Amino acid sequence: MNQLSPLCLSPAAFADSLLRASPDARILDAAARPVTMADLRGEVARLRALLSHLPEGPVALCAAKTPLALAGLLAILSDGRAYAPLDPAHPEERLTGILALLRPVAVLVDGPAAARLAVWAGAEGLPLIALDAHARPPARGALPAAVGPEVTAVLHTSGSTGTPKQVRIAAPALVAFNRWVGQEFALTPGDCLLSHAPLAFDLSFLDVFSGLTAGASLALADAETARSGERLLRLIDSAGVTVVQAAPSALALMVRAAEGRRFPAVRAVLFAGEPMPAATLQAIFATFPAARITNIYGCTETNDTFFYDVPRANTPDPLPLGQPLPYVRHVVMDEAGQPVAPGEEGELWVACPTLMEGYSDPALNARAFADWQGVRHYRSNDRVRLGADGLLHFLGRADSVQKISGHRVDLAEVEAHLARLPGVVELAVFVTEREGDRRLECAVATDGRALSSLDLRRHAMTGLPAPAIPRRYSIGPDPLPKNSNGKICRRMLARLALAL
Repeated sequence: MNQLSPLCLSPAAFADSLLRASPDARILDAAARPVTMADLRGEVARLRALLSHLPEGPVALCAAKTPLALAGLLAILSDGRAYAPLDPAHPEERLTGILALLRPVAVLVDGPAAARLAVWAGAEGLPLIALDAHARPPARGALPAAVGPEVTAVLHTSGSTGTPKQVRIAAPALVAFNRWVGQEFALTPGDCLLSHAPLAFDLSFLDVFSGLTAGASLALADAETARSGERLLRLIDSAGVTVVQAAPSALALMVRAAEGRRFPAVRAVLFAGEPMPAATLQAIFATFPAARITNIYGCTETNDTFFYDVPRANTPDPLPLGQPLPYVRHVVMDEAGQPVAPGEEGELWVACPTLMEGYSDPALNARAFADWQGVRHYRSNDRVRLGADGLLHFLGRADSVQKISGHRVDLAEVEAHLARLPGVVELAVFVTEREGDRRLECAVATDGRALSSLDLRRHAMTGLPAPAIPRRYSIGPDPLPKNSNGKICRRMLARLALAL
C-alpha cells in the first residue's frame, strides 16, 4: 500500500500517489470492459494538457461514470486543482446553480452533459472541455479563487433551505481515510471494488480512492446499472468483484434480483447512508455467504467515523453505529454543549483528521463547528446514545423531530418501526400540511408483496403511540426519490403527496 504522508499533501501529489500505487489495476466499465492503468494514465496526461493553460481554480466534472470520466477526475487533481463532481442525472437548474456558486475555471463534460450546459455556459463564458477532446478550448478569464489551494474535492450536499451546501475537503483527509480502509479491510491489488455511488457522492471516496491506493481494480457502475439489481449482479460476477459498498436501497435491488443465487467471491459488503431493513439484511447474508458485513456511519463533512461488523446470528435491529474509527474523537452533548452521562440521549460531536475544511458559507460554519477541550468538533445534528454494550446507537436526526397535534414525533423512530414489516424495501415518513392540518404520511417501496395501508397501520399500532401513526400511505414497487446524496428525500415526497 502507498505510504505517502498525509501531511501537507497537494491535489497533484495525491493524484500521483493513486496512479503510482495501482500499476496493474484494471478499470472496468459497466459492461465489464477493462481499461489498463497504462491506458488510463495516457488519458490523464492528455486531459491534463488541456487543463494546464487555464487560470488557477477548481474544475467541475459532469459526465456519466466511465473510465474516461475517472481519467478526467485524476487529470484535474494531477494539474493541482480541486475537482468538483456533478451528478449528470440532476436537473439542469441544480447543476447551473452549483456552477454559479463554485465559479470553476472550466467543466469537463461528456456529450450529453455538454448539450445540457452549453447555453448557460456560453452565456457565462465558462469553457466546456469534452472528455474526448484533443485541442485546447479558449480559457476563461481569471476569477477570484472560489476555493483555496489546499482543497482537493468540492462536494455539494442538500441543504435544509433547498440550496446546496458546498463541502470542501483537503487531500490529507482523503489519505487518512484511505489508509484506514486499506488496513481495516485488508485491500490488496488482487481485489476489485464495485463503484456503485455517483462520483458526486462521498461514498465514491472509498470505492475509487481507497481502491486505487491499495492497487485494486474498480468496476464502475453507470447510472443505468446502478438502478438495476440484475445489472449490478452481472457486473459483480463478470468483473470478479470482491468488495461491495452501496446504500441499503441498492443492496435491496441486488438481493431481490439474486433470486437465490449466491456470490461467494465477495468477501466484504459495506453499507451506509440509510437505515438497513432487517429483511434486506437477512437476504444479504444469503446472497453473499462469505462476506464480512459492515455498517458504516458518517457524513459528507467528516467522512466515515463509526463502523459495526454485523453478526449473522442474533443480529440486532436496528443496528448500532458501532465503534469509532481509530482516529476519531467524539462526545455526546446536551443542548447546552455539555457531555451527557452514558446511556443518555444527546447530539454527536466528532473530531477527526478526515474533517472537511469547511463550507463556503461562513454562517453554516459557525453553526457546524464547536470547540470542546481545545479541539475543533463537527456538530453532526444526529441524536445518539452510548449503550451498555459500549457501542453508539443512532436515535434520529435532531431535525427529524416534528410536532404533530401537539405531540413530539420522531420520524426516524417511526421509520425504524415500520421498516421491520416483511416486504418493506424502502420507506420514508414525512409531514404534509393541508389547510393548517399537519399530517404524518408514509411512502413505501415493497419487494412485490401485496402490502396494504391496513397492514402498515396495524404494524404501526403494535409499537407506536397514536400521534406517531401515519394517517396516509403510498405503497408501490418503485424506489423512492433520492436527493443529491442518494438518500430518500422527504421534501420531495411531501411535494408529491400534496400534488395528488
